[in-house]
Amino acid sequence: MSKVKSSPATPEQLTAFVPFSECSADDLIVLADHAWIDQIKRGQVLARVGEEDDWDYYLIEGTLKLVAADGRESFIMGGSRTARAPVAHLKPRRYTLSAMTAVTCLRVEASLLKNLSFSSMESDGMVVEEMSESDEFLENPLFAEVHDDLVNDRLTVPSMPEVAVKIRRMIEQEDASIPKLVQAIQADPAVSARLIKAANGALYHGYPPVETCVRAIERLGVNTTKHLVVSFVLRNLFQEAITTKLLDHCACDLWLHSVEVAAISQALANVTPGLDAEEALLAGLLHDIGELVILSYADNYPEIARDETSLRGVIQPIKGKIGRAVLQAWQFAEPFLLAAAEAEQWTRNPAPQADYCDVVLVAHLHSYFGTPKINDLPGLAEIPAFAKLAGGSLTPEVSMLVLDEAKEQIQETRQLFMS
Repeated sequence: MSKVKSSPATPEQLTAFVPFSECSADDLIVLADHAWIDQIKRGQVLARVGEEDDWDYYLIEGTLKLVAADGRESFIMGGSRTARAPVAHLKPRRYTLSAMTAVTCLRVEASLLKNLSFSSMESDGMVVEEMSESDEFLENPLFAEVHDDLVNDRLTVPSMPEVAVKIRRMIEQEDASIPKLVQAIQADPAVSARLIKAANGALYHGYPPVETCVRAIERLGVNTTKHLVVSFVLRNLFQEAITTKLLDHCACDLWLHSVEVAAISQALANVTPGLDAEEALLAGLLHDIGELVILSYADNYPEIARDETSLRGVIQPIKGKIGRAVLQAWQFAEPFLLAAAEAEQWTRNPAPQADYCDVVLVAHLHSYFGTPKINDLPGLAEIPAFAKLAGGSLTPEVSMLVLDEAKEQIQETRQLFMS
């Protein structure tokens, strides 16, 4: 292994791992003089198949990739049960060990351990060579990278364009005079043009056409303007996040789904006391932002990207946490963070009154009506969120009627965001 940044280990650090937890205090002091904490860069190789080095490695943080002589790959994540044991320690080595992410590991002189008696070193289930292939350590490498970046605060988060950030702050601080908004928006001609187009949309049929940003904002209102600006730049992020054609269709389908959920959320919020329809629309647009980030990571894993089952296996368990982290980085309020984190937690029921996450949950189910996906989901009447909407007066039939009556508005929203 090439030179790495190392520091001496302490007896306390050793006790977190098998078999050192069985050692006496005196033995730990001796062992600590022959152990180091290594900081290893992503991609660096620790050991190779067939080598006879004198080191044992214990994973503290990050993800290690193990490649056997026949090319079979497995992965170990820091903090897992498997990581408490020495990683692939038999000599000559049966695996090449490399850092899938930045890694922190404990390195101990193996020859010193031969003089001590540790039954745990060969116990079933703790050593990689003696384990069967299980989910414990055969982690999907895409999941491993995304999860590691999330827990270590290294997540690659797309930047929210300055025009959207500036306008949101102006309006939320109640410092949003139309001249100031116009000045901020006109810094981005594309956004300005989209606002004018929105102000001349089907919802305003029969009104005189507007031709300036000032007139567009006057017609739309400052809050609608804020949400539209965010939605415009959000769509650009969906278009730009994927750099290869392999996942283009996934990003496109995700945007279509987000728009559908947003349009339905807006209609449902309109009949639910205490909720703002425009805020609900934005919550719907943003609820799957975590999935977009995972897709951007998947650009680097073409084999996983081609396998829908494998890709969904990465996305489903972690997209809520990723979405919350992204919106937190973008400084969105807690209701939006909740909607991103819990939009598919069908049994959530934190309070008797409806919140924006409840609206997004119900909109989510509605968006899948008439598709095969609905077969794997609960019915409307089975989720607590549904009973809270419209002051508790909804039935599945009534909710369909509400959306039918809002059909024109929903269609206009779709057209606005898909144009």
